[in-house]
Amino acid sequence: MTSPPIAALVGPTASGKSQLAMALAARQPVEILVADSRQVYRGMDIGTAKPSAADRAAVPHHLLDLADPDQPFTLADWLAAARAMVPEVAERGRLPLVVGGTGLYLNALVDGYDLAGQPWSPETRRRLVQEMEAEGLAPLAERLRRRSPQTAAGIDLRNPRRVLRALERLEVEGGRAWSVAADPWPARVAIIGIHRPREVLYRRIEARTQALFAGGLLDEVRTLLDRGFGAELPPMTGHGYREAMRVLAGEWSLEHAVEVTARHTRQYAKRQLSWFRREMRIAWVDAGDRPADEDRLLDTATDLLRRMLA
Repeated sequence: MTSPPIAALVGPTASGKSQLAMALAARQPVEILVADSRQVYRGMDIGTAKPSAADRAAVPHHLLDLADPDQPFTLADWLAAARAMVPEVAERGRLPLVVGGTGLYLNALVDGYDLAGQPWSPETRRRLVQEMEAEGLAPLAERLRRRSPQTAAGIDLRNPRRVLRALERLEVEGGRAWSVAADPWPARVAIIGIHRPREVLYRRIEARTQALFAGGLLDEVRTLLDRGFGAELPPMTGHGYREAMRVLAGEWSLEHAVEVTARHTRQYAKRQLSWFRREMRIAWVDAGDRPADEDRLLDTATDLLRRMLA
C-alpha cells in the first residue's frame, strides 16, 4: 500500500500555528496531528495552550490527551501513535497536517528514528538540560533525592552530567530500553514554518502568558495538585506550571509569576528557532505582525502546500 503524503506546520510557541492550521482546514480537508510534547497530558489544557473544544469539534485533532501527568510518555510512544494515525486520516480522504513546536517529534515522524536499544530519551535529556539552564542544578538534584534516595546517595550531586543521566533513567519508562525503530517516511512531505520578527514574537508570548493566567491557569494547577500530581513530575515543571505553583504556595506574586513565565517561554522559543533553522526543508512564511489567518498569509501557505505536495 502506498504511503500517503504528510504536511506539517511548525514554528516557535505563540507564532500562530494553530490559528493558521484552522484557517487551512477551512479551505481543504485536513485532520490535525498535534506534535507537542506537553499537550499529550490529560488535564493540562490551559498552560499548554491546547486547542479549544470548539476547534477540536470543528476539525479533528489527534495525539492529544494520551497520558496522565504521572505516566511516562516518550518520543517512541508519540511516534507509534502518529505513524498509526497518518494512514487512518488518509483513508478518510483528508490530508494529515502535523502541527506543533516539538521539532524532535516531527523529525522522528518524517526522517525515522532508531529508538531500539537506547536506554534513555534524547528528548528527555533536552528537557532536563533546559530545566537546568533555567533553574540551576539544585532543583534537579533535589528531585533525584526524592525519587530515588539510593541513586542520589551513590553519585556526586554536584556533577551535572551524572545528575542528568540518573534522572533520564528514572523518567524514561523506569530506565527500560526502547524497542521501536522507524524508517524515514516513504512519501512526499511538505513542511511550512511561520516566521515572525523576534520583537513581534516576544510581544505575542507576553500576551499569551497574560492570557493563560487570566484564563484559569492557577485553578488548573490547583486541580492537578489536588488530584495528586505533585510538583516533582516532569510535566508539572513546564513553563507556567511551576510558576503557578509558586503563586499557590504564597511564595510569588501573580505579577512575578507572569514575568518569569514569559521570560522562560522566550528562552524556549529561542531554542525552538535554533532547532528549526537546521531543517532546510521548511518553507518559511513571513507573517510579520499579521494575524496567522490573514487572507494573504493563508493564500501563501495554501499555494506552498499545493506545490510541495504536487
